[in-house]
Amino acid sequence: MCGLRYLLGVALLATLWAQDGKALFQANCASCHAINKRVVGPALKGVHERWGNDEGEIIKFVHNSQAYINGNFKYSAYAKKLYEEYNRSVMTAFTGLSDAEIKSILDYIKTETEALAKAETAPPSAQGGVSGPAGGDQAPGTTSPLLWVLALSLGAISIALLITVAALSKVLSPEREETAGPSLWERLQPVLRSKRFIALVGIVAFVWWVSATTVKARSVGLHKGYQPVQPIAFSHKTHAGQYKIACQYCHVGVEKGKSATIPSTNICMNCHNYIQEGSRYGTKEIAKILESWESGKPIEWVRIHNLPDLVYFNHAQHVKVGGIACQTCHGPVEEMEEVYQYSDLSMGWCINCHRETKVDLTANPYYERLHQALKEKTVTVEQIGGLECSKCHY
Repeated sequence: MCGLRYLLGVALLATLWAQDGKALFQANCASCHAINKRVVGPALKGVHERWGNDEGEIIKFVHNSQAYINGNFKYSAYAKKLYEEYNRSVMTAFTGLSDAEIKSILDYIKTETEALAKAETAPPSAQGGVSGPAGGDQAPGTTSPLLWVLALSLGAISIALLITVAALSKVLSPEREETAGPSLWERLQPVLRSKRFIALVGIVAFVWWVSATTVKARSVGLHKGYQPVQPIAFSHKTHAGQYKIACQYCHVGVEKGKSATIPSTNICMNCHNYIQEGSRYGTKEIAKILESWESGKPIEWVRIHNLPDLVYFNHAQHVKVGGIACQTCHGPVEEMEEVYQYSDLSMGWCINCHRETKVDLTANPYYERLHQALKEKTVTVEQIGGLECSKCHY
């Protein structure tokens, strides 16, 4: 009896110890490590084997990784190799954790590793239940009975409609009786052949042609709604919307020069050096970024917003000096899964913006001299040369 109580006590303590290790892992390790996949740091599955099953050395490393790497410990060479492999990312020194707490984390990692190994070797019936007709799933290549019923019903309705149309045609189309008066076509012929009617048709056709030609001519070079397929499925909704990454972080030239610039691969790698699995596309799209980085071949992004060569537009003048938000011209990019051209960017669209946009003369030192010279406190872009042809055309 005493032996049974002892075994139950040991089992209870082991369970509590594992739960404590899980809580400590979630609080201290989960932001940079996972059991079975690489995050910021390596996957912790098999960490005991990689460190020669020497938990004492692992505990020393966890307490202060930089001291262990630069010291003369048993696995300092291996620790330094890890440090170089993961781009010199410095691991937090967990000096506040006791040896026993780190030991409980390692036990939790070992328990999870063993559970994953059992799951990988388990038969299919143990992993996900029975598949196929016996498990409730439809067998491949079969058609749902509901579709058969729907197809037969539509066929019956079609046949009934054909019979009804044939019957009505027979009833409503008797042999035409001879009439004494002229037919409708005979009465309309003089009108259709008159000069007035022909002139009216000609005028209407000419007006339609001029209108259609004008609309078509004015749309030349305008690409509102243009949404090309990009080489990588990049989600602005995820990056700019969910994670609040500022436009200027990727488009570095927007406050410095004429072009906003398309981000280079090394800018992507600032984050994706550590984040290699996306929430929407998994590893598939991020792998293309890594391939570009390793090969040195730039990503061939397709340009969306492209003004005619005769137009001069300076991003820095509008964004940095004018304080115009990116969404004013490009729309709610933070809500777009795939970016498209939101505005038509026509000459009339730009001029109308210049006519209505108020210039802040008080908060911008760029306009301080103008503010002192002008009597009016509120002016538009038009009043300071915003409609001059040379402002936008070479």
